[in-house]
Order: sequence, then C-alpha cells, then structure tokens
Amino acid sequence: MYAAGNGRWKLGTRADRERYAVFSAMGIVVLAVEIDHISDPDPDGRRTIHGTILKPGNPVYDKYVGSESPVDKSQNPVQYFDSPFDRTNCACGCGDEVPSGRDFLPGHDQIAIHQRVKLVGGVLPFMDWFDATWPEGKAKA
Repeated sequence: MYAAGNGRWKLGTRADRERYAVFSAMGIVVLAVEIDHISDPDPDGRRTIHGTILKPGNPVYDKYVGSESPVDKSQNPVQYFDSPFDRTNCACGCGDEVPSGRDFLPGHDQIAIHQRVKLVGGVLPFMDWFDATWPEGKAKA
C-alpha cells in the first residue's frame, strides 16, 4: 500500500506543512505514515511522499487505521483534514494551537509584528532598523 500510495500526486504547498498522511481503500484507512519529506515536483508537477510507516501503538495509527476515512469520497484522491495530531503552536508565542497549514491564529500575526515594533522603539525606529539591515536595501512604499 505504501508503494502505491506515496507517489506521483499533485500536491500543493499545503502538503509541505503536513506531518502525517493516511491512505484509504474502500473508505477505510489502511495505512498511516509520518511524513519525512515530500519530493520536488517532477516534470509533470507530481510529487512523492517519503515517510515512515506507522505501527500499532502510535497514536496516529491507533486513531485512524482500520477506521472509516476522515474525509468524504471525492474525485480528488488528495484531501486535507484537520487532525489533532497536525496541530502546532501559534508562531506568535501565545501557546495556543493552530490547525495544520497555519502559522498563526487569526490576528496573531499582527500581534507578533506589533510586539517586535515596540521592542525596537516604535514604527519609525523599526523602519530605520529594517531598512539598514534588509539585504535588498530600503523598502519601497
């Protein structure tokens, strides 16, 4: 099943942020994989998932393998779903969890930016610092 399921899929950038993949047959999950990496696109734009096959005792395996697929049947063989195993902490540092494919909870990106602006001393000092350190030179409005 791994050989049949891991390769030559049209995967967008969201796939690069996934930690696990599950493979189904006849509506039942038959394989769970922890993703190590996903290949660059081949000439047809298709990519291959490389990972470790999970075994009984792993929480992802135990939740999904042998159970009904967590996604509805579709013409598209690649589907994403929110899983508690794919959640990460919000990048702002608040400690709350965000679903797979996201870095921040809504609005928390702005909170993180404004916290950093305050550390530098306000908007104008931040702009001066940014323009002095940004490799391409001064930002253009």
